[in-house]
Amino acid sequence: MKRAVLFGVVGVMFLIAAQQAWAVYVVILRNGSRIVAKEKYQVKGPNALFVSKIGTYTSIPLSQIDVAATDKVNSQGLGDAQLLAWVDAKTVVPTPTPTPPVGALGHLQEGVAAKIGDAARPTPTPGITFRDAHYRDPQVDEAFQQGLESYHLYLYRTSQGTQPAYLFIEISVNGQPETLKALMAVAETYELLAKKAPGRLPERVELQMLNESGKEAGVFRISAADAAELATGKVTPENFYVQHVIF
Repeated sequence: MKRAVLFGVVGVMFLIAAQQAWAVYVVILRNGSRIVAKEKYQVKGPNALFVSKIGTYTSIPLSQIDVAATDKVNSQGLGDAQLLAWVDAKTVVPTPTPTPPVGALGHLQEGVAAKIGDAARPTPTPGITFRDAHYRDPQVDEAFQQGLESYHLYLYRTSQGTQPAYLFIEISVNGQPETLKALMAVAETYELLAKKAPGRLPERVELQMLNESGKEAGVFRISAADAAELATGKVTPENFYVQHVIF
């Protein structure tokens, strides 16, 4: 019963978010990966032709497309968001959009993060990284994945965090806007679960962001209380980054 309630509540939230997003067409490949296109592909001989989400004309062998899975997900009318019942743990295909560099976040509010003496030293957080172990609650894990995809963030992976009660999320971000969107996606999902399924909350969400070159763009250990401040607008994403990033 709890599982059904969790799926229903989170599914409704992301359905609304997806309806507000721009229309897209999702191509599912036989290897399980996805390509986000602007509209349905056209068949030209043995190939499928389409325009990617960033406007690039693309051609792939038609034999690589899982036609049944592609038709099914697009018939649901969710764009590139997904129903919670659709579990996709495969590697996804990036659809980057040129944006300002993540390094600019360090200048969002000059002086806010400056500290004096011992306070300037970061709190040690060893081991915040991907692990070869699944988080203990697959439905909660999947709910956070849905939250990321509702914000059109597709390059991520999840695992158990530094403790069994912690969920770890690694996200590849392309610039400052995607970094802030990732924080919002995690915070809003956390806040929704806190209201509707408090007994299934991760004790913490450990978040590691990587920029285009694979370098760290920010590491966070977020509590439900932290997430609530961001999700309810008590703090802006920019201020949240400065206040909670682990340098």
